[in-house]
Amino acid sequence: MRRSHILSLLLVIVFAGVSFIGVLSAGWKPVLGVQLQGGVEVVLRPADEVTDEQFERAIEIIRNRVDAIGVAEPDITRQGNQVVIQLPGVKDKQRAVDLIGQTAELTFRPVQSIFDSQDPNQLLAVQQFLEEPADGGDSGGTAETQEPNESEPPPSLNEILTPPEQDEASSRVVLLGSEGRTGFILAPAALTGEAIEEAAATFQGQWIVNVSFNDEGAIAFDQMAVANYERQVAIVLDGVVESAPTINATEFNGQAVISGSFDEQEAKDLALVLRFGALPVEFERDDVRTVSATLGEGTLRAGVVAGLVGLALVGLYMLLYYRLLGLVAVSSLAISGATLWSIIAWLGESQGLALTLAGATGIIVSIGVQVDSNIVYYERIKEEVRRGRAVRSAADGSFRAAFSTIIWADLASLIGAGVLYQLTSGTVRGFALYLGITTLIDIAVSFFFMRPLVILVARRLVNERPSRLGISETKEVVGT
Repeated sequence: MRRSHILSLLLVIVFAGVSFIGVLSAGWKPVLGVQLQGGVEVVLRPADEVTDEQFERAIEIIRNRVDAIGVAEPDITRQGNQVVIQLPGVKDKQRAVDLIGQTAELTFRPVQSIFDSQDPNQLLAVQQFLEEPADGGDSGGTAETQEPNESEPPPSLNEILTPPEQDEASSRVVLLGSEGRTGFILAPAALTGEAIEEAAATFQGQWIVNVSFNDEGAIAFDQMAVANYERQVAIVLDGVVESAPTINATEFNGQAVISGSFDEQEAKDLALVLRFGALPVEFERDDVRTVSATLGEGTLRAGVVAGLVGLALVGLYMLLYYRLLGLVAVSSLAISGATLWSIIAWLGESQGLALTLAGATGIIVSIGVQVDSNIVYYERIKEEVRRGRAVRSAADGSFRAAFSTIIWADLASLIGAGVLYQLTSGTVRGFALYLGITTLIDIAVSFFFMRPLVILVARRLVNERPSRLGISETKEVVGT
C-alpha cells in the first residue's frame, strides 16, 4: 500500500477528530430552530402595495427590533409578499409578536442630556437626573455635569434605558445612538415621521441629507426649531438615535439640511431612515404559530431516534451484505458525521445559522447519498472479482470508474440543492444548504478516506478470500 494512502487516512482521521473535539471543548453546539426547541413563528403581509426597497427596509427594521428583544438566532426571511419571522426559544411570545408587528415610527426629540453608556458615574448621574420632574424639553448640558452620590451603587445600563414597549412619543425616554455607546436623554417628541415628504443624500463638498416637509410638517418643524435653537434634536427610529443634529436656524420653509461627518453610506442610510419613517410599511398578521418547548423537545427527540434507528439499520445491512467493506462504510459515515457536526456547530456559533427541522431532513436524506457512494465502489470491486481479478487489484483498479459515477451522482444532488437554495427561502433553504454541505463532505470522504481504507482492507485483511467481502468463491467463466 502506498504511503500516500496511509497519509491520506491519517490526515482525514486527525482532521475529523480534532475538529469534533475542538467544538466540544469550546462548548459549541448546533443552534436549533423553532421546530426543534420551541418558539414562535409570525407571518406578516403588507396592508398596501409597497416597493421592493420599502419591503427590504421594513425587514431590516423588523430584524433590528428582534435583536433588541434579545432573541438568539432568529430567522427572518421574505417569502413572496410575506415576511416569515421565526423566533426560537423566545419566552414572552406575546410581547415579541406585538413588538415586531408594529408600524415603524420616526420621531424628532429634543436632546436633554448626553452621556457615555460605559461610564458608571455617568449612569448614576442619569438615574438621578431622571428622578427629577421632566421639564418638557429644555436641554440642559450633559449627564456628567450632575453631582452623583458616591454612596449609591451605579445602575446597570438596562435599568436606565427605556424598554421598547415604553417608547411612546409623549414620554421622556433614554435611548442609545446607532453606534451603541453614546446615550441620550430625550424629551417628548416634537415631531413625527408623518411630517416628512422626501429625503435624499447628496454630495456638496461633503455628504449631506436634504429633507423636505409637507405643509403641516414645515410649520411644526419651524416651531420646534424656534424652541430648540442652537440645541440638538435627535432623529429616532424604533428606539435608536440615528442622528442628533444641532438646530442652527429658526425658519426652514419646509426644507432642512442635515450635515455632519457622514460618509456616503451613512448619508444614504440616514435618508432611508427619514423616508421610510415618513412612509412606514403597515403589516397585517397572516398567521401566528407557537411551538412549546415541550413540543420542540419532543420533535427533536423523535428526529434523533429516527436518525439513530435509520443509521443502525443501514449499518447492519452493510455489514451483513458487504462484511469487511461494511465496516468501511460505517467508518465513512462516522467520519462524515463528526465533520458535519463540527461544521454545523461552527456555523451556529459564528454565523448564527440555525438547524431547522427541514435542515435535519436534508442531513438524513444525505445518509442515503453517502451510502450509495460506498455501494457504487463495492459493486465495482465485486464485479471485477467475479470476473477472476484478484481482490487487491480489483480494489485498486475499480475506484477510478466508481469515483466518476460518484461525482456525477453527487453533482446531481448539488445542482438540486443549489436550485432549491437560490429559488426558495425560509426552511426550504435550510434543507438545500445542509444537503449541499453533506454532499460535498461525501465527495471528500470518498476520495481521501473510503478509497485508501478499502485498499488497506483488501491488502491486509481479505487475503484473497472474497467471502470476506460477501462475494461467492465461484468465479465467472469467460468464454472465448
